[in-house]
Amino acid sequence: MKNRSIGFKLTVTFAVMLIVIVTVTFAMFRVVSASVLRSSLRDHLIGSVESNVDDVRFIKTMAEARSLTGSSIFVEYDGGYLEIDDDFLDVIDEVQTSLYSSEGHLVYGTNPLAQSLDGTPITQSRLWQTTEDGIRYEVYERTLKVEGTEGLWIRGVMPTTGEEEQLFEISRILLVLLPALIVLSLIGTYVTVTRLLRPMREIERTAAEISEGDDLGRRINMEGPDDELHRLADTFDDMMERLENTFENERRFTADASHELRTPMSVILAQCEYTLSKDRTEEEYVDAIRTIRRQGARMNGLINDMLDYTRMEQKAERYPLTPTDLSVLTREVCSDMAMLHTNDITLYARVPDGITVNGSRILLSRLLQNLISNAYRYGREGGSTEVRLFRSQEGKAVLEVEDNGIGIEAEHLPKLFDRFYRADSSRTRKGTGLGLSMVKRIAELHGADIYVRSTPGVGTTFSITFPEYCKQGEALAAEPV
Repeated sequence: MKNRSIGFKLTVTFAVMLIVIVTVTFAMFRVVSASVLRSSLRDHLIGSVESNVDDVRFIKTMAEARSLTGSSIFVEYDGGYLEIDDDFLDVIDEVQTSLYSSEGHLVYGTNPLAQSLDGTPITQSRLWQTTEDGIRYEVYERTLKVEGTEGLWIRGVMPTTGEEEQLFEISRILLVLLPALIVLSLIGTYVTVTRLLRPMREIERTAAEISEGDDLGRRINMEGPDDELHRLADTFDDMMERLENTFENERRFTADASHELRTPMSVILAQCEYTLSKDRTEEEYVDAIRTIRRQGARMNGLINDMLDYTRMEQKAERYPLTPTDLSVLTREVCSDMAMLHTNDITLYARVPDGITVNGSRILLSRLLQNLISNAYRYGREGGSTEVRLFRSQEGKAVLEVEDNGIGIEAEHLPKLFDRFYRADSSRTRKGTGLGLSMVKRIAELHGADIYVRSTPGVGTTFSITFPEYCKQGEALAAEPV
């Protein structure tokens, strides 16, 4: 059974249950039918005997008997006569009725048990069963209470063989029909289960093809009614879609990271080869070391960003979201970033008191640092960058970082948050290409929406809207940090 298909196992399980149910039902039918039959036979026997009780009465003299009209039979009894209707001996539905003395001797009538029961005293009214020559009989005895008939008993005898044979014939027919019905039911069950499990076979086949090859684009695309198995097939397709996207992102990430690391590594190796090819002046050695240090710093920054991004992607649960005073956090980050004096850019901050969001202080600090670093990196020398925090009309916290730098062309905005993406060649030597991708991921972890507006030659504004309700103090004018 271990290596059998689900359809086979379901069919066998159904077969076992069906056989048990049919067997129990047949046994119950036999028991109930036998009980009902016996009860019906006994009721008929008792009714027939009771109807004959009124056909017997006692007459003291023959003269009185002659005065009666009608066709009756007279039997001498206890100094008088018993008047018995002529239909007393009629066999009605195999019921035979006889008169007996209390000593068990036949007075009038006949029955198949007359010889075997002769001389057996009758002491009480009763309904009982006996067997004679392999034939089972139902017997009903009761006393007569009409005046003059004291000591007389009426006995009704009825064989049950005919009815039992009918019950046996019905049982025999059922024993032939029920197995045929079971076989037909099993065939129908197997066909139905096979059809219902078709999506499972499609899933198995598609998974096997994916496992044997490298085409993650294969899909089941199951058509049909919206039942559990078709929803399973759709879920499998969705899972493969996410896996394909994940593997593609990882492949692209690995390729991009290798490409990004190859350039500074090539520069370092080339510089070393050039410097060691012959003796150099002290100034040339210093320039070579500075180049190596610059490229090493670039590689170090890229590696650190990659590690941070990977940690955040794989262990997002390490950054629980708790009520965080975004106003205090923003001021602290702006104060730290203002000390860099990058490109002689002045950092302004407009941050009111009391704005709180549900977030991670570590991730939110990284988000704002990356946005300000991006503004420094691509801002105009001697220009300005402004950080704004405020509450929207819908009651949401909004964080904005605006610069007056080189701006971004509209066609580049949709890919701006892709890993290692740079809008143009002027950006190839600036940053690692992971900063804005990390910003977007942090926003997603907070359930926040991120927007970007940019005009080439004018500047760029990044806006992040948090979903949580926030509190706001008084609005403040933008001041240099």
